[in-house]
Amino acid sequence: MLLHIASDGLIAAACFAIPFSIAQFVKSRRDLDSGHRALALLFAAFIGLCGLTHVMGIVTMWQPIYISAGWLKAVTAIASVVTAIALHRLIPRLLAIPSPKALQLEIEARRIIADELDAARAQLALRVDHTEGELRTAVQQQQQSDALLRTIVETAPGLIFPKDLEGRLLLANKATLAVIGKPWVEVERKTDREFLDHPDRGEVIMTRDRAIMAGGVAQELEENAEHPVKGARTWLSTKTPMFDADGLVTGLVGMSFDITEPKQLEARLRQESRLSAMGEMAAALAHELNQPLGSIINYVEGCRILVARESSNSPLLGQFDKAIGEALRAGQIIRHLRSFVSSDDNVRLPEVLPVLVDEACAFSLLGASSPDVALDIRHDGPETKVLVDRIQIEQVIHNLIRNAIEATAHATRPVLQVRTARFSDEMAVISIADNGAGLDPEVATTLFERFVSTKGKRGMGVGLSIGRTIVEAHGGRIWAEPARHGGTVFQLTLPLAASEDGE
Repeated sequence: MLLHIASDGLIAAACFAIPFSIAQFVKSRRDLDSGHRALALLFAAFIGLCGLTHVMGIVTMWQPIYISAGWLKAVTAIASVVTAIALHRLIPRLLAIPSPKALQLEIEARRIIADELDAARAQLALRVDHTEGELRTAVQQQQQSDALLRTIVETAPGLIFPKDLEGRLLLANKATLAVIGKPWVEVERKTDREFLDHPDRGEVIMTRDRAIMAGGVAQELEENAEHPVKGARTWLSTKTPMFDADGLVTGLVGMSFDITEPKQLEARLRQESRLSAMGEMAAALAHELNQPLGSIINYVEGCRILVARESSNSPLLGQFDKAIGEALRAGQIIRHLRSFVSSDDNVRLPEVLPVLVDEACAFSLLGASSPDVALDIRHDGPETKVLVDRIQIEQVIHNLIRNAIEATAHATRPVLQVRTARFSDEMAVISIADNGAGLDPEVATTLFERFVSTKGKRGMGVGLSIGRTIVEAHGGRIWAEPARHGGTVFQLTLPLAASEDGE
């Protein structure tokens, strides 16, 4: 009996201690979900009830309360059944919990993955740093390029003015703003009609710009505009459409250069050419009329003598004297005219030959009929000086360059070669060669004669004759010969200035 009491007592004590331990565990593990927590408390209740049944076994040895013991066992049975069912359902979930070894392997695998992630993160950081460095370098280079472009645009001697499709100004350099006469804040993203003082003039410019953008082809044209300081100016403008990546026109870029002085010089050259042509023709007429006038004087003098022999008081004698006097006066006028045409009184000064030739070539190409001609200029002596009348010699070079451009009109790649060099100790030579069709041998022999032209009805035949007169008046000579690779070479010599001649 004592053995039963002791055994049931110890079992009951253990059964009562276990629920308290389970309760303490559930209380400490707040991360347990509600299902696990409920199962643990149910299991604790089942163990506690089992302890009560053992206590009831001890009590029934002295008190036969078998009904109470039966109900207690029934409750315990119910608790055990519910606990068994819940535990049965929990078994798959408990089996899914990895073992300590599996957990260790998983931890190790995750550590390896973490190390790999750290290495990848470090490599990515290095790549990011490298990319950021490249980006910073690219930004600096872009900033430098932008600054360089801005400097070029701002210091350009001509006008630069890009516009959008609506004609609004996107950029304007200092030269453009100087011509407009307004600061950038007053013209930014405004049209010519809005910022120009004369809206009608702005509308004309915008109409021309729209036509260029619609055509999609760059155009070169002359435009007139008022300068706030210099007054009316003539500008040579090149306007080029802008395209996006899809080939659609987004606006245009305009560049203009002031050609007022070159145009004025060209007008002076034309005036000088006309005057020289008139002088050449006057000289030719003087030469041709001088001999007939001499014959007239002789014939009238003979008639006077015959009439005087018959009657010394004839009224015809006075008329003959007047006719002779007028003929002599005409001869004197002709001699003065010839003296004026061939006079050496023109001012001749030392001029740097390369500079003179470069300017004359530039003026000749201005508005040329063939803008695609390639001009190759080379100077043997950059400081060579000649003693010339600058305007006259520029007129000669201008005429030769224009003739050469017309001669290369049908060439596939028109090329003009201009050379300057010393010809002798006292003379310099200018050579102008083209790659045109060349000279007809029949025309070459009379090329420099008056009224001989290779241009048909378009030419007067006095340009080369005038050029020869000017060159020969300077003490030089001019001639033409076939070029080595086709075309024609015109050469003319001019006297060196005193400092050049004495070297």
